[in-house]
Amino acid sequence: MKKILFFIIFFPFFVSAKIEVKTVETTGRGTSENLAIESALIEAVSQINGTEIAAKTKSKLSEISSNNETEIDESFNQEVEKKTNGLVKSYNVLSSAKDGKLFVVKLSVSVSKYKLSAQIKRLRIAVVPFRVGSSDMIGNDTVNKFAVSFLTNIENYLTQTRKFALVDRSYLEEQTKELDLIEAEAGSSMQKDEIVKLGNKIATDHLIVGTIEKANSFVSEKKSKVSDTVKRTLNSNARVSIRIIDVATSQIKVAQTFQKSINGSIEKVADILSSMVGDQILETIYPIRIVNASSTQVTLGQGGNTMARGDLFKVYQLGKPMKDVYTGESLGREEIEVATIKITTIKPKTSEAKILESIIELSASIKDRDAFIVRSFKKASAIKSSSQKVAKPKTIKTIKKESEDEW
Repeated sequence: MKKILFFIIFFPFFVSAKIEVKTVETTGRGTSENLAIESALIEAVSQINGTEIAAKTKSKLSEISSNNETEIDESFNQEVEKKTNGLVKSYNVLSSAKDGKLFVVKLSVSVSKYKLSAQIKRLRIAVVPFRVGSSDMIGNDTVNKFAVSFLTNIENYLTQTRKFALVDRSYLEEQTKELDLIEAEAGSSMQKDEIVKLGNKIATDHLIVGTIEKANSFVSEKKSKVSDTVKRTLNSNARVSIRIIDVATSQIKVAQTFQKSINGSIEKVADILSSMVGDQILETIYPIRIVNASSTQVTLGQGGNTMARGDLFKVYQLGKPMKDVYTGESLGREEIEVATIKITTIKPKTSEAKILESIIELSASIKDRDAFIVRSFKKASAIKSSSQKVAKPKTIKTIKKESEDEW
C-alpha cells in the first residue's frame, strides 16, 4: 500500500501548552485514497484539539513508497511527527476500501492534545521587525545594532508586564517575508490592509509596526584652550515611528514618533526609546489600575522591570464616555486628575506607591476599581537628571579641577 506524507502547519502558540498524547479512531472519505487519509487525519486533530485548530491546519501531500511494510510505517510515522512538530505523533491504517466512487479509510491516530496554559489567555501581541526609513540605511552597522537592541528591549519590556503573549520572533520574521515581497513589487510602504492580513495570518490581537527613521553615532571633539589635549565624546541619536493596530477592528490605536539624542552608545538610545515605546503600548492597551488602597499608599497592578523606585504617576478618575462630534467614534472616557503617587516598592507583579497628594479619599473610592486608571507622569531617572542640574556652591577641589582643565 502506498503511504502519504501529511504536512500540518504547526502554530507557535502551542509553545505555551502542556502536552499529552491521545489515540482516536477516525474514518475518512475521498475521491482518492490519499484524500481519504488526509480527511481522517484532520478529523483526528479536530476531535482532540477542536475545530478551530483543525481549521487552521494546512496540508500538503507527498508519497512515500517502499516494499517493506514495517519500514514504511516507521519511516512515515517519524516523518509525520517531525513535519508536524509533534501534532500528529503517528497513525495506522486499520482498513481501506472503495465504496462506489469514494475511498473509505479507517485510521488509528495518535494526536498530541494541547492544554493551553493560563498565559495563552493573555492578549497576543506581535512586534513586527521595524523597517528602515531609506534605502541608504540598509546594511548600516549602527542601524543594525540599534534595530536588534531596540526590538529585543521592547520584547523584554512587554514580557515583564505579564500581560501579553508574544508571538515568537523567528516565526514572525518567516511570515513577514511574503509581505516584504509584496512591498518590493508594489514599490511602496506596507498598507494597513496588508498589516491586518498579517495579523490575521499569525492569529494575534495587536500588531506593533514601525519605521526606524534614523539611527546615528558620531564622535565629537573639543580641544583644550590651553593645551593640545582633545576631548572626544560619543554622541548617538535615533528616531522611530510606531503604529499600534487592533487586528480585530483594523483600527490604528496609536500613531506616534519617538526620538532621543544622548552622549553615549546607540544601544543606550535603543534602551531609552524602547522603554518609551513600551510605556506607550502598555498605556494604550492596558492602562495601569489600582488594585488596593489605604489612606497613605496604593497598590498598582503592574511591577517588574517596567517600574522604577521614584517614578511619579498621576491617578485619574474616569468620567462620562466621550464621542467624536463628527464621526461618532468613541474617544474613551473623561479623565479627571485626582492624585499624584510615587513608587516606593516594586514586586514581580505589583508595585507599592506613596500618595503624595489627593483630592479624594482613594481608600474609600477604590471599591469601584474600574473607575480609576494610572498614567506615568515623570520617570525617576528624569527627576534625578533635573535635580543634578541645580547649581551647587563650588568647592575648593572643584575650582582647582576647573583651572587644570580649561577647555
